[in-house]
Amino acid sequence: MFSSGPSSSVARPLATADGIDRRSLLCEAIRVLRQLLPAHLLLAAFAHAASPEAPRFAVVDLTAVFEAHPRTATETARLSVARQAARDDFRAKSKALKDTLQRHQELLRAGNKSAAALELEKANELERLIADLGTTNQKNLEERFRQAKEGIMDDIARVIREFNAERGYALVLDKSAASANGLPQVIDAPGAVDITAEIIARVKP
Repeated sequence: MFSSGPSSSVARPLATADGIDRRSLLCEAIRVLRQLLPAHLLLAAFAHAASPEAPRFAVVDLTAVFEAHPRTATETARLSVARQAARDDFRAKSKALKDTLQRHQELLRAGNKSAAALELEKANELERLIADLGTTNQKNLEERFRQAKEGIMDDIARVIREFNAERGYALVLDKSAASANGLPQVIDAPGAVDITAEIIARVKP
């Protein structure tokens, strides 16, 4: 790909101030980079260096944008109401179970076995309802939260795409995300533009 000899379009080697051939320096740099970098990173590095204008990158704190989104506060309030309603229902049924078991014991002490048996059936049904209530309510709340969050994140993604269609960044990264080993996905991004404030301004009414 590279030659240390003169080309047909150049009369003599380009030299530095101390007389060192620039092509020799470039060939040596390529040799060292080939030892240090995987092939695909090497190609990307030279493609980047050869491009007339370096690609621009942006970072955004999606956690901050999500918290600032107007629908987040609304959905959080709705979920809080639903969670409180579930707690109230659980407490009411738990109290009913306690009262039913107490009546069952009183009827047994009074010798009214048939009535005591009916109260025991009611208690068993209440126990089943309470057990189902805990599982069902938790699943319902989790599903409501998932759907609400998904809708908000879809809206944020739409805003970012529209924003980037105007700005033309080569890549937009979420700087709030963590990798599998717990480190931030974006550890260091010198030169990257933080567009968090601009995205927050766009998602707000």
